[in-house]
Amino acid sequence: MAKKYQDMDIAEKIEVKKRKIKKLFKELPSDKAQFADGLIAQFAVTSVTLERLADEINSGDLIEDFVQGSQSLRRESPALKSYNTTIKSFTTLSKSLLDLLPEKAQKQAGNELMGFITQPKAAGKP
Repeated sequence: MAKKYQDMDIAEKIEVKKRKIKKLFKELPSDKAQFADGLIAQFAVTSVTLERLADEINSGDLIEDFVQGSQSLRRESPALKSYNTTIKSFTTLSKSLLDLLPEKAQKQAGNELMGFITQPKAAGKP
């Protein structure tokens, strides 16, 4: 019986994402495919990282109390700050991957890639 996505460890989730993404780019010429492999690996890591950060954000507060010496401050959660930075990388990687595809394939692949973030649990199902 196949392991459920939510029961996988981080490395397994990354591999599931890589395999799923590679299917979108299987028709690339070899010169582009070699470049795409590195982007796909980074995209998979970024996608899983975003899932982890989203879980942390959803289970905690967006703004937290922070004490530094005698000062008490309110600040954005470190997980939220990391999420915002990581989502920018995700967007850049998405664009770079899509730019490798012929124009007619870009829209469909773009919708599927965005599914990795808008529906992260479903995106990882085999």
